[in-house]
Amino acid sequence: MSDAGVVRYCFGILCVIFCFLNPLHCRAQSDVCILAPGESMGSLLITPGIGCFPLKIKATSGLTDVKNVRYVYNYQGGAVQEADLTSDSVYTYTKPGLYRVLQYSEQGGQPLRACAMVLVYDTLPPELAITGCLNRATVRIPRAAEYQYDWYAVDWGDGTQEQLDGVNPVGVHTYSDDSQRLITVRGVHLYGNCGGTAQVRFRPSRKADTPVINQIRAVSAKGLELTFTNPGTNPVWLEQRSPGGTYQRMERFDETLKAVFQVEADTTVSVCFRLVLADTCLQAPPSAEVCYNPPRPPDPAPEPDSTVFMPDAFSPNADGINDRLLPQGLLSGRLRLTVYNRWGEVVFRSEDAREGWDGQQRGQPLPAGAYLYRLEMQKPNGTHQEKRGTVILIN
Repeated sequence: MSDAGVVRYCFGILCVIFCFLNPLHCRAQSDVCILAPGESMGSLLITPGIGCFPLKIKATSGLTDVKNVRYVYNYQGGAVQEADLTSDSVYTYTKPGLYRVLQYSEQGGQPLRACAMVLVYDTLPPELAITGCLNRATVRIPRAAEYQYDWYAVDWGDGTQEQLDGVNPVGVHTYSDDSQRLITVRGVHLYGNCGGTAQVRFRPSRKADTPVINQIRAVSAKGLELTFTNPGTNPVWLEQRSPGGTYQRMERFDETLKAVFQVEADTTVSVCFRLVLADTCLQAPPSAEVCYNPPRPPDPAPEPDSTVFMPDAFSPNADGINDRLLPQGLLSGRLRLTVYNRWGEVVFRSEDAREGWDGQQRGQPLPAGAYLYRLEMQKPNGTHQEKRGTVILIN
């Protein structure tokens, strides 16, 4: 035995600490659990000494013929005041933590002291991550290291039960049908056989039916209304196509057969959407892309006395002839040129239309076809004019 001053013994639900004499160690500590020379040792028994909160314990002395037994159930060192003591032998801990119990008693007129530790576990419900693939469900507990449970008891909701490891808990189960199940997971501490419980509802996927966007229409300047059907009622994601061609997830729908909903969008440009199944294992293709295209702007009214003209076509083939889209005529004041593709996306904008457009977007040639342009003019006299039209890009 070492002369460390304190020796601990733990036996399942019973934890006892005996204080042994060590004069040098005692003088260095202001802790009444460490006995000084000439002081006598008591015996403290705690039942149970470990468990989950709220934990109700009973403290007793392991010696016979003891009197005036008193306790401090959360001794944190230092001197003990009379107000800190209680004669109650039953105490309930309402918070998790490691506590030290101090016992005062007397035997044959001799004062005794003894201390013991009580460990109170937390009962946090485990946070679950559920993924499904047809009739198969996978349960993971990403924060298992924080909970420190020794194991997890899983009830899959169909009469099947399973025990998962506390370090890396992962459970996989296959159901016989597509009925909705209530999955229950209970974290368990070895000592005390207690812990927290979490539940989640899970419905196995039925079929990998592709959802369909039936209709899309503008309901305001900044809002679109979409209608879709989902024959498999599988969870689906609504995705919007970005100008770069990638898709961004916007909203998830669970167990929805048919829905009408609104999304915020700029209705002055083309906006495209699709639906994809949330369960990637179902191997179903995305829905057909459906786009909202704003009404085509009316052709500009004829301006017989206009002094500025735009060509109907140009060919950026580097032959030195008509290689750029340029305004022509009596050009004065400020000229701004904006060009759109057939989806309403801006492919070119210049604050000085005199520079013209070479048929490229971000250094890449655009395909041949029709493009819309908008020429905004501010004359030196302060008047504003605008020309809109279509130009053909010829490669």
